[in-house]
Amino acid sequence: MQRVVADDDWVADLGERLPVSPLSALGLLLAATIGFRIAVENASSRALLESAFPLLAATAVVLANRRLVASGVGVRDRLTVFAYGLGGFLAAALVTALHLHVLRLDGAGVTTPLYLTLMSGTVGVAAGTVAGLYEIRQRSAVREARRQHARLEEFASVVSHDLRNPLSVAQGRLQETCRTGDPSHLEAVDHSLEQMDELIDDSLSVARNGTQVTDREPVQLVDLASEAWAVVETADSSYELSGNRTIRANPARSKRLLENLFRNAIEHAGPETVVRIGALKNGFYVEDDGPGVPEDRRESVLEQGVSSTADGSGLGLAIVRAIADAHGWDVAVAESDTGGARFEFTGVQGR
Repeated sequence: MQRVVADDDWVADLGERLPVSPLSALGLLLAATIGFRIAVENASSRALLESAFPLLAATAVVLANRRLVASGVGVRDRLTVFAYGLGGFLAAALVTALHLHVLRLDGAGVTTPLYLTLMSGTVGVAAGTVAGLYEIRQRSAVREARRQHARLEEFASVVSHDLRNPLSVAQGRLQETCRTGDPSHLEAVDHSLEQMDELIDDSLSVARNGTQVTDREPVQLVDLASEAWAVVETADSSYELSGNRTIRANPARSKRLLENLFRNAIEHAGPETVVRIGALKNGFYVEDDGPGVPEDRRESVLEQGVSSTADGSGLGLAIVRAIADAHGWDVAVAESDTGGARFEFTGVQGR
């Protein structure tokens, strides 16, 4: 059952539709300066030829930075590209200014020193932007390699440790069955095998869902919630949607994230819990009206193997964290207004 509450976060959503990049503004300023010079010189052939390359460079800077904003990279990476672009502008402009100064000392006539300096600075911005994009690409590759290594270690931990207990139980009960001929022990064997199968599936899910997301598309929070709720055994539970919004995400993985949060809420808060999904300024949240997460366990509850139930795999929320990390989102555990668990996802890109 679903109830929809009015959306009151439209201002933040509108703001995310109009991204402004400092480098884009700088590129447009330089392009306008060059265009003004062309107009002043009556669009002479020489002026057009001199201005063609920096105009293309300025256009490339604008397009590259709009694409950068649309790709959903973090603030740190955007600042890196900006720093490289600004450094390229300053370096090129300084070299050109010094060169022109030397020419003037030698008696050469330089009629438009400011224009020539800005023109070379525009090319420097483009070169610096390319270098910055390469830097964040390399940085992303290193982060992905570290994540893959961590996932391999987690999977090895499950195989070597978490599977050992149900395997020992199954072996012990089979030995008892062989010794006594009593088939009642086989039920415990079957339960242990089911536990092992669940652990393997969840561990593989952590590994697969942790790979970096590259294929994002606009998806509505209301649609994700509806589709995820439909595949979860919800008993008499219900969910409310407070503030729909459009986010850029991988539809399948973001749906899996909500599925795991819904299951976690129903398993820990009871079969009649109310789950609430809402929009934040730069993300969204999922909360319930259950007993909540103790404050001293909020840092560890998203780690692999942490479960409050005896037969839980402890991987449901680890999958949630893996999917959030793969999107570049931050996830925090807090307390809802009713005292239940609240999971907040920030750094989520809008349209």
